[in-house]
Amino acid sequence: MQKNTYPGIFIIFEGLDGSGQSTQAKLLRDFLIKKRYKAVLTKEPTLDSEAGKKIREILTEKTVIESARLQELFVEDRKEHLKNLIIPALKNGKIVISDRYFFSTFAFGAADGLDLKWLIKINDDFLLPDLTFILKVSPKICIQRIEKRGKGIKFFEKKEKLAKVWQFYQTFPKKFENVMVINGEKPIEEVFKDIKKMVNYRPLAKIIDHTNIKQRAVAEDIIKTCQEAREFGFRGVCVNPEWVKIAKSELRDRDIKVVVLIDPPMGLSSHSQRVKLCQRAKKDGADELDIVINIIDLKYEKYDKIIKDLKKICKILPTKVIIGSGYLTNEEIKKASEIVKKAGAFCVKTATFKDPLDDFELEEKAKHLKIMRKSAPGLLIKASGAINNLKDAKLMLKAGADIIGTSSGVEIAKGIQAQKEEGEY
Repeated sequence: MQKNTYPGIFIIFEGLDGSGQSTQAKLLRDFLIKKRYKAVLTKEPTLDSEAGKKIREILTEKTVIESARLQELFVEDRKEHLKNLIIPALKNGKIVISDRYFFSTFAFGAADGLDLKWLIKINDDFLLPDLTFILKVSPKICIQRIEKRGKGIKFFEKKEKLAKVWQFYQTFPKKFENVMVINGEKPIEEVFKDIKKMVNYRPLAKIIDHTNIKQRAVAEDIIKTCQEAREFGFRGVCVNPEWVKIAKSELRDRDIKVVVLIDPPMGLSSHSQRVKLCQRAKKDGADELDIVINIIDLKYEKYDKIIKDLKKICKILPTKVIIGSGYLTNEEIKKASEIVKKAGAFCVKTATFKDPLDDFELEEKAKHLKIMRKSAPGLLIKASGAINNLKDAKLMLKAGADIIGTSSGVEIAKGIQAQKEEGEY
């Protein structure tokens, strides 16, 4: 099975029919949307594919079919589901929440007498979820809940079958990573409270642009940075223009973005030079630009000139604009963020190297992030500069950062792992 290397997050809700997994999936989707995340709720079997339609007929006992053939239909439906909805959404950085996935077919199929190893094998090409919740509710309570809905007991909802299904569900936390069992017999609000405590809807590794912009870096250094990004599943690798080709080659088989830093530290090159650098970066294989706004022009309020410059650049590649917040007043940060949005960038970023705030407490940078978030609604916010450990990264996330730019990605990832092992993360 394939690990999710896309920027988005893949979360699954599972359980016996009547366990409340559909309700909890909807609650999480609504919660994330209120938190300004792009969250998508979906369900298996789907309503869109021919296989999904056939499955629904079978589950309502309108059609009789062999168990193995039913599982093959689930695989066909899942393949279309991933191709048409789940993977495109994950590529766009969305949080995809699915009400059921292959864990259901493993449990129900095995309970129906099919070999669990075979069931896993026919799903082996599919994407592993980042997090799976299995709601634990006794078959007796599930049946009572189903009957309260005023519906008959369907194909997979007979009490004896549910008891067998649950026996298999219980084995999955040991067989697969990031599978959590939740007590689903408590009131809905309490169940969701438990889920919110456990859900990591912004895994740090997936929002880190692992950075190596050292002036003395050599090819071996860039290769090492890319290898670290592959190992820890970082969002991207940020390099200087001369290293784009090597980074692209090292990451060619992974969905890790090659990000190129343009015109640091204050964006003072001419417009034609900036455009030429960006076009060359695109030709060399860059996926995104991190370009510094002309900070002097911003100080002198040459807003039309800045917008004209950035508008052309934003058409070359997806662009994050570095505003150098440590050089700016709060009002200038607000204005710069508004300009970045108007220019067509997808993200506004705090700083690059030599930012004055690198020598101060990050609490001040956190204040800047809040201004940027308020001034450019709809844009992603990238925090960078002197983010050296997990504590720093968490502070930036709390202040509103969507992406973290840091050369300390490995240290942060190891900090996460250490806290997970101690049960603190």
